[in-house]
Amino acid sequence: MKVIYDIDCLLFFLKIGRADLLEEECDKIIISNKIFNSLNNPSISDFIKDQLRGLVDEGFVKVEEISLNTKTFDIYYELINEHKNQILGDGEASSIAIAIKNQGTIAYNNPSAISEYLEKYNLKCITLEDIINSLYKNEKISKKEFEDLLNKSRQV
Repeated sequence: MKVIYDIDCLLFFLKIGRADLLEEECDKIIISNKIFNSLNNPSISDFIKDQLRGLVDEGFVKVEEISLNTKTFDIYYELINEHKNQILGDGEASSIAIAIKNQGTIAYNNPSAISEYLEKYNLKCITLEDIINSLYKNEKISKKEFEDLLNKSRQV
């Protein structure tokens, strides 16, 4: 399964220093260049940037660009300019467009905000809680870790 991460789900694991859990859950993940750039801006701590660069260098995180004059760009442009219920940022829109291109699952914490696109493009969405539940169900984390992660996720 190809999983395209939006910033919130990925940032949670980077902030707590547990990106290793993502590696337990998936062979690799995809992020847009917009997400990568957002996580490399000066306001982001070196701790987070270093983890992300390490994951990219080892090939676990693949950064995809959205090139002009492609179907993916057309979808991205539509999402940015025509979203009716709320304004999507570059990160969200690029993640959705890349998920559509890859026929993948998007890791996004507010599926109701993008339900129109999930339905229109037949996309699956997982949330941070889904990921944590899966880690526990697949015995990748203990019950104590499960409870700790859920508590931390609710504080974010």
